[in-house]
Amino acid sequence: MSYKNILILTNGYTGSKVLQRLKQLRLTPFIATSEQTDLRKKASGDILSFSKDFQVYEVNGESYSRAKDILPNADIIICIDWKKDYFENEKVSCPVYYMQPSLLPKYRGYGAVSEQFIRGVVYSGVTIYEYNGIIDGGDIIYQQEIKVENYYKVSDLMDRQAALTAEFIASLYKGETYSRIKQQEEYAFYLPKIRKNSKKIDFNADALSVYNFIRAYTFPFSGAVFYFKGEEYKIVDAALESWSGIEGRPGEIVSVNDYGIVAACGEGSVLIKEVEYKGQVMKSLMINIYDGEILI
Repeated sequence: MSYKNILILTNGYTGSKVLQRLKQLRLTPFIATSEQTDLRKKASGDILSFSKDFQVYEVNGESYSRAKDILPNADIIICIDWKKDYFENEKVSCPVYYMQPSLLPKYRGYGAVSEQFIRGVVYSGVTIYEYNGIIDGGDIIYQQEIKVENYYKVSDLMDRQAALTAEFIASLYKGETYSRIKQQEEYAFYLPKIRKNSKKIDFNADALSVYNFIRAYTFPFSGAVFYFKGEEYKIVDAALESWSGIEGRPGEIVSVNDYGIVAACGEGSVLIKEVEYKGQVMKSLMINIYDGEILI
């Protein structure tokens, strides 16, 4: 069965990357994004920029019951970066698929991309599943594995996930069919909601863990943070400097070189290349900082 009227509900970075690819493929699904409130302005703004390429609807992003009257008729609905209980207790006349940026049944819930970086996952992926009233618990329709290279930042993984999602959508137009696979509940787990203070770096951890933590919040996320002389800095770019060895107190600046500042961890050290300070991105070398000073 080929789908002619596909509706995509989406916000934010991954959704915009999917639309870029569908535009290249000259496919024109219907698009819906959250209304531009203060809360949703940044996320929906990315999608609204495609209004010349797709028919884009601004809808209530909290509940399907408050949006369905203005949405077009569709053969299938695909949700990307969309509220997971949007269709709770709702009757929908067509299948509803969700994209989850992980290999379900692992990493259910929000924040899956960051959590996989934090845990040092080597193989991530993308899963398309059919919504059944259980968040991220429906039958798997499509799943592809992605190797997370050690130089990957968040955007590198999300770009691959978006590309595979776009390929899946394109295959629906071609009439490709997929077998449903039940999720193995014994391997399932849900993630806790990420809090703002959970993005603070703990330099007591080993260097690899600190580096993975920094990667977990790189663009398009807001950045892992440290504090120096009472001021907050967000890390934009960093690298693993050394894996092991005690180089100084956790958070201590052990060297400043042409590439940035090197901070000691519980074991090993990380090189901090670029930071964001008060909304301005700059080289870490621009911070007035010297060997022996401490980041917290």
